[in-house]
Amino acid sequence: LARFCSCSLGKSMALRITPSRNPIIITQWLEQVSQMVRAVRDVGIPPFGGVSDISSELELATPGGTGGGEDFAQIAGVLEGAANIKSYLNSLGEDMTLLGELAAGIAEFPKEIEAIRSIIAPDGTILDSASPKLGQVRRQIDSLDQQIRDTIYSYLRQKEVAKLLQNPTVTVHGDRYVLPVKTENRGRLPGVVHRESKTGATVFVEPNASVELNNKLADLREDERREIRVLLNQLAVTVQARKGDIESTLRLLGQIDLLSAKAQYSYQFDMVCPEVTERGALQFNQARHPLLLEQLYQQELQQLPLEQRHPVVPIDIRLGSDFDLLVITGSNTGGKTVTLKATALLA
Repeated sequence: LARFCSCSLGKSMALRITPSRNPIIITQWLEQVSQMVRAVRDVGIPPFGGVSDISSELELATPGGTGGGEDFAQIAGVLEGAANIKSYLNSLGEDMTLLGELAAGIAEFPKEIEAIRSIIAPDGTILDSASPKLGQVRRQIDSLDQQIRDTIYSYLRQKEVAKLLQNPTVTVHGDRYVLPVKTENRGRLPGVVHRESKTGATVFVEPNASVELNNKLADLREDERREIRVLLNQLAVTVQARKGDIESTLRLLGQIDLLSAKAQYSYQFDMVCPEVTERGALQFNQARHPLLLEQLYQQELQQLPLEQRHPVVPIDIRLGSDFDLLVITGSNTGGKTVTLKATALLA
């Protein structure tokens, strides 16, 4: 089943799935799958794009926490995905009652999505328009950054400076623009030495003309970081207020993904919904071992020659109506064991 799941939520549930002995629960599960089979056949697979397990992102997205823009963008993407799944289920028609009940359980988060999208881009970057203050600070940063670049690049055009350099380039050290000066010329270019190269042949100097400008730029970048922290804290408060609803929606999305996987598995192998009774009777018509069906499917994917593929032979089994003992005999060709295992798996 995990192979047919669209996201990690469903895959995790598929790997932990356990059977039930309660006929009422089993009947409900089967009816859910039957309804989803019709939905997949008539409409298509539920749109799980953007849906993933955001449990870790929710833990980080707390006031004063370490959650960043990418975490909130991921949360918004999943909430939008939940809305798409809800819309898909609601579009299926009134006869899909069990799927409609699942749709009703999916919470809606329009305000939370809008709050995140107004501050954070889909790739997790903080938008310039997130707040007037942030936009103003960033415009100041861009202007000052260009002024610093113009200042330091002007040194490269000075012949007396160019001959002091290891190579005519500008590099960045800790958000500061520096020039690579030959160690033997150390002190000949007035400025602040930030570090040496590993070989010791080069020292990286920030010219005096740009030191004060770089100091102002550092202050502006700190203002930017401070404003971003304020904005992320605001989002964290918004998200945490709905944390319980988000977590319950995640569980529902996992159930729906698992249900979709069951439907796809059923549809691919042309399965039928059994009738569940409490009489203890068992009757299979043209039943096939499900794991052997999967094995044959993998052989087809590998495009093995027909002679290397092993077709699944269907079996008929009847037991428990007018007799409750069945003896299976035959040669040692594997058919008896496969029949017993298929019966156990399907029962």
